[in-house]
Amino acid sequence: MFAKVVVEVASSNTDDLFTYLIPDELADCLHIGSRVFVEFGFQKIMGYVLEITSEADTSKNIKAILEVIDFEQGLTEEQIALAKKISVDTKSYLISCLDLMYPGFMKSRVRKFIHVLNHDDLDAELALVLGPRSKVAVSGTLLRYYKKIRKEINKGNLEIISDVFSYGKRKQTKFYALDDGDLLGRSQARRNILEYVQSKGVASQEDIIDNTGCSVNLLKKLVEEKYLKVEERFETAPNPGMFSYEPAVFDFDGRMIRDKYRKLSGKPFLLFSEDENFKMKFLLDLAGETVQTGKKVLIVTPTILSNALVHNYFRKNLKGLRLLNFSSRLTNDEYYRNYWNVIEQNADIVIGTKPAIFLPLENIGLIVMIDEENPSYVSEQNPKYSVSEVLKERGLHQGAKVVFASAVPQITTYWRYAQSDYFLLAYPSKNENAVELVPMREEMEDLVLSRALKAKLAANIQSQEKSLLILNSLGYSPISVCADCGSTLKCEKCQISMVYHKEKGVYRCGYCGNSIEVPHCQKCSGTHFQNYGVGLEKLKERLKEVFPGVRIAEVDFGTMNDRLAYEDFLEQFEDNRFDVVIGTANLISLLGLGIKLVGVINADGILNYGDYRSSEVVFRMISKLRRSFSGSVVVQGYDLDHYAITEAVLGTYEKFYETEIANRQNFLYPPFTEINRLIIIGAYKDIYYYANYFKKIYHRIGQGTALGPVYLPKVRGVQLILKHNNFSKVSELIDEVNKKFKEQKLIVNFERYPSTFR
Repeated sequence: MFAKVVVEVASSNTDDLFTYLIPDELADCLHIGSRVFVEFGFQKIMGYVLEITSEADTSKNIKAILEVIDFEQGLTEEQIALAKKISVDTKSYLISCLDLMYPGFMKSRVRKFIHVLNHDDLDAELALVLGPRSKVAVSGTLLRYYKKIRKEINKGNLEIISDVFSYGKRKQTKFYALDDGDLLGRSQARRNILEYVQSKGVASQEDIIDNTGCSVNLLKKLVEEKYLKVEERFETAPNPGMFSYEPAVFDFDGRMIRDKYRKLSGKPFLLFSEDENFKMKFLLDLAGETVQTGKKVLIVTPTILSNALVHNYFRKNLKGLRLLNFSSRLTNDEYYRNYWNVIEQNADIVIGTKPAIFLPLENIGLIVMIDEENPSYVSEQNPKYSVSEVLKERGLHQGAKVVFASAVPQITTYWRYAQSDYFLLAYPSKNENAVELVPMREEMEDLVLSRALKAKLAANIQSQEKSLLILNSLGYSPISVCADCGSTLKCEKCQISMVYHKEKGVYRCGYCGNSIEVPHCQKCSGTHFQNYGVGLEKLKERLKEVFPGVRIAEVDFGTMNDRLAYEDFLEQFEDNRFDVVIGTANLISLLGLGIKLVGVINADGILNYGDYRSSEVVFRMISKLRRSFSGSVVVQGYDLDHYAITEAVLGTYEKFYETEIANRQNFLYPPFTEINRLIIIGAYKDIYYYANYFKKIYHRIGQGTALGPVYLPKVRGVQLILKHNNFSKVSELIDEVNKKFKEQKLIVNFERYPSTFR
């Protein structure tokens, strides 16, 4: 038998298939989609098996596969087809697209071992091979007995372990009981947990979370503080119980869109509702209905926070089914256990962040994309794919219905509905929250916190209610100016303005991460700088000056840099350990968790980002606050007459859409053209030669508009912005020009869905 393998080599031949002999001892554990080690030239490299044949397509000396990495499973046909499509759509190497199909921690090289759990009941021949050892490294010789090994794993006599994960091992569940702590004087969240455990005597971790809404981290704290004691027991009932589905009760509008969903098929659905309670109830109803028909459900969320909220909601309201969660909050072992359950199809509903879209889940009946407008749904690392395009492809392959849920849809998404590409499920919001606009030109005493916002913050702090302040600017001051010559301090690598971080005493580039403690002006070598603008650190400093003793939680990429920090934040949040949360617009996900006041600092600053989507971003942020939030909203800014702000305050999405879509048509922005970005890196004269040659040919064949080249100090290359409506022709042109410049050894990076143009 022979395998055709695509190998991990960074060259133009990466996507070619190479034929290798399958050794007899590997025949039973090698699958299409398996990762293997092969000899390529004089290197031992990794590759993917994409075909298995009985005959070789070459008469040359054929080398044998050296080692199988994933002898327990391979990629599915759907995953391989998906990788091939992403490769074509994003002009990425196929090997990189295949890598997307595996969880991140599985991409590292790990040693695997067979751990003997029960010598007495082990197959006799296998017992003889393994000998008296309890832990044996997996080798080619041992894999000759792969079929028997799999049987013994299923019996519970063996497990396979490594330094990353283990499987075949019985799972243990944590059970909690009261310890010696006193219930009095605890916060409300803690009292709810302790009272529930007291009423049950002993309760499992899942039951406590379902009935109190607490986090795992808060349970750990209660154990550490001796209020609870914990015991781990082996699971005795893997079956989740009987699942019964009863359709939810909706009002007239809800019944109408549910009937519409049931009757229609063949195109994606756009669920447009700013009523978060209805939206979650409706999606829960669709999921329950889908599972009852014997189909599975895949739900994708944009962030860890939204993943936790959606998962907790479904776990609490849908009983008796197999619900699996995938996010970076899980440990490698937890993630792998869930991953293996998906491979075995032991799941009814899967909820996960972006990487979960590639899970090998079969028999899918419903695919849901929560908050489809979130920019994180476009990958920022190669391959730079679009989640919505991947999910539509999976829907076609599986014959599943695809629902894009949004409180404020993207302009391009709503346009697709207007072009009859999508079905619209629109549910009107019953909440009409007033938004107070504060022109900061009239606030000369304090340019950070207006009088109106300070008054509402004071009232909230006095009544022990939580407030949320949104500012899309990190650090202390986003602009630093030389006191001697007036030049702006810029990164020497990127020529991007450096952000001053007062707490750490450094100036940092937000693009490349370059940090300096003592900056020098590039123009006059001066060392004295004046800082302007407002960042989260300055906002925190001002809050402490105005409200001494206020408890503040800052939530951004710097403070939430790992899973433990995030869990600690959630534990403090639900335990009311702070008064004000400050962070970027991603924190809008917290609106349903006891927030009573939202203040937006410098709302119109986003309009100056130099991106054609900036108006849409501002409109969406304010519109969500107006319709999805029942507390007080204060929006501060200088250009509050912009149509994105005025229409958001009035709650008229259609009017905003009409103005925005007309502007985009006039300036040929999506959806009327496709915009791609081409970045060329290499020798200075070669990158400009490539860019200008490409631009000349591009205009000659009449494919569209090419803007640039513009030099990008961050990457030390040039950028071309391509506007067109014929991706296949543009793709062919890039390939042809790359061949012409092959000798120059340039790095040409193509972005199909650019998230930024800087």
